[in-house]
Amino acid sequence: MTHPERLGKYTITGVLGDGAMGVVYTGFDAGIQRRVALKTIHKKLIDDDQQSESIAARFRNEAQAVGRLLHPGIVAIYEYGEDETTAFIAMEYVEGRNLAQVLGKTRLLPEPELLRIMDQLLDALDCAHNHQVWHRDIKPANLIITATGQLKVADFGIARIENRALTQVDSIIGTPGYMAPEQYVGDAIDHRVDIFAAGVLLYRLLSGEAPFTGTYEAVMYKILNEHPTPPSQVAGSGRAARFDGVVAKAIAKDPQARFASAAEFREVLSRVAAGLPVNLNETTVVMRPPPSAAVVSAMGDAAGARQHDKATNTPSGAQTTPITGWDSAALAQVERALAAFIGPMSRVLVRNAAKASKDMRELGNALVEHISEPADRSAFLQKVGAISSSLGGLARSHTTAPKPTAPGTASATALSEATLEHSVKVMTRHIGPIAKIVVRKASAVAGTQEQFFQLLVDQAEGVDRQKLLLELQQRR
Repeated sequence: MTHPERLGKYTITGVLGDGAMGVVYTGFDAGIQRRVALKTIHKKLIDDDQQSESIAARFRNEAQAVGRLLHPGIVAIYEYGEDETTAFIAMEYVEGRNLAQVLGKTRLLPEPELLRIMDQLLDALDCAHNHQVWHRDIKPANLIITATGQLKVADFGIARIENRALTQVDSIIGTPGYMAPEQYVGDAIDHRVDIFAAGVLLYRLLSGEAPFTGTYEAVMYKILNEHPTPPSQVAGSGRAARFDGVVAKAIAKDPQARFASAAEFREVLSRVAAGLPVNLNETTVVMRPPPSAAVVSAMGDAAGARQHDKATNTPSGAQTTPITGWDSAALAQVERALAAFIGPMSRVLVRNAAKASKDMRELGNALVEHISEPADRSAFLQKVGAISSSLGGLARSHTTAPKPTAPGTASATALSEATLEHSVKVMTRHIGPIAKIVVRKASAVAGTQEQFFQLLVDQAEGVDRQKLLLELQQRR
């Protein structure tokens, strides 16, 4: 493919990698003589409103999530930008190897080195959590180690910002083996999913083996129901048993039984490493029944779908083909409802049932057969009924694109350069580098200055909106 010479103010100097969604370049900011990494996504994936909605949301989400974080252990984001064909994120260029590459060559790291890695990771996670951002995909491949031993957390593409959700069943995305139990069953999640993933990583660093292995389905079952062999008892690990309790608490099945924060995890690990006394509360064991035969069959379908996704460079979990005649948003709501009872296989079950169902009632009756408990079946049908009512019976109807505005009827108002500049500064403090794009797009459609400010406020999830509105109105 032909690569551009520039993206925004950045000169393209090389290619780090490419794929179906976009390319990662090395670039250079001549203004401040700084080398950067430029993560791009094809503009059509930003603009398309159905099949690629979740991809676009993840890309923008990364810019907004990390744009609010400033920490030496987190890859910094400098700017979010768009041109006619490409949307891009300019970020800190980090030279080094990811931890997966390191562990691929060295099964067991020296204890001081693994403790240094965990200390830096937990410090970075503490910063993110204090800003109401949880990563949700902590794993060795997303941790970069520089030549000086500095750890950098990367790839916040599926990060969760508190009070903000992505458009798909966002509680069940992540990497098998590092996902917490609540992610698999569709329960509410918080920062403790990162505590769990960090605990899995600590287990791997201590023992040289992953605590949960096998097929996707086997890993899910083990995470929900089984406890791994303590790290000190894994053959060939040679580790002291004093770390076993720390790992057990971090990967407890019940989130309430885990460390309350990354800072607490970090402090306890430091004390245990130093031989100081700690008080680890007994972890809670939450056992869940094995999946039904029908659900196991759906798991097989899901595994096949994931293999197809991998072969076609389609992101796992992305809806690649709309179900004819069904509103995709309605099906997404049904997926979320079903996931609360049976977990991540809900997507396959909903898609299969939707193809043979003529309306929402028939869809609900088909899906409820996969739920074993009578009370849960009733609760699910109530949720489906509520979804149907909220859509006014339009769940199964061809969706149509909004009518374009007739020429000459645009309502955009003229906004002064001072207002736009002030708005960019204010929004940047709240949502990071994506602010420039948000301001530009809002200014293009707002009919009045008041409407312009309201459009901006609507884009700032997880902040005090009234305070933000006042800041925008008080132009300096």
